[in-house]
Amino acid sequence: MAIIRVGGVPKSIDLDSVFVATTEVFCERGFGGTTTKEIAERAKVNEATLFRRFGTKVALIEAAITEVLSNAPFGQVPASDDIEADLIGVVRSFMKTHEEFGGLVMTLIAQVTHYPELRGAGAALVPNMQAVGRIIASHQEKGRIREGSADKFALDLIAPLAIANFMKVSELAPWHGDIDVEEHVKTFLSGHAV
Repeated sequence: MAIIRVGGVPKSIDLDSVFVATTEVFCERGFGGTTTKEIAERAKVNEATLFRRFGTKVALIEAAITEVLSNAPFGQVPASDDIEADLIGVVRSFMKTHEEFGGLVMTLIAQVTHYPELRGAGAALVPNMQAVGRIIASHQEKGRIREGSADKFALDLIAPLAIANFMKVSELAPWHGDIDVEEHVKTFLSGHAV
């Protein structure tokens, strides 16, 4: 709960419900169709309260997406001494995150090209990829992964999964089962391991 002052009187709002409502409306309607009025109705708060707390629709959407994605499983995997286990954990956490938040990420990526003001919300995707880069860098330091940009290698690991999931969800191509996580990691290591 967040406490804000309305006319000098403290009022609490449930930020979780505001953020859920915001991401739902954003996914359903895109940026242009998202209104603070609908968000307020779904979150059961006054629309003026949203403006007092966030200032603009863009700031509200950015705060909601940043909060939602910061709690996603992807990017929460700790590094260990087992490179294969770490990468399998990263891939599985990405797949779980995609199941939970893939629609939000796909909507954000599609919308940011039309609405540059959403780039701040797009920055919410970066910390999770940087966490994967840190895992890869830790294994580079131990001589298990060849030299090169750890952030680029993180992208090499995740991009094929993102594309495969996008194709599956959008039904743009026939899908022949789930991704074999262990095989994906072995393929990645065959090109990146020392």
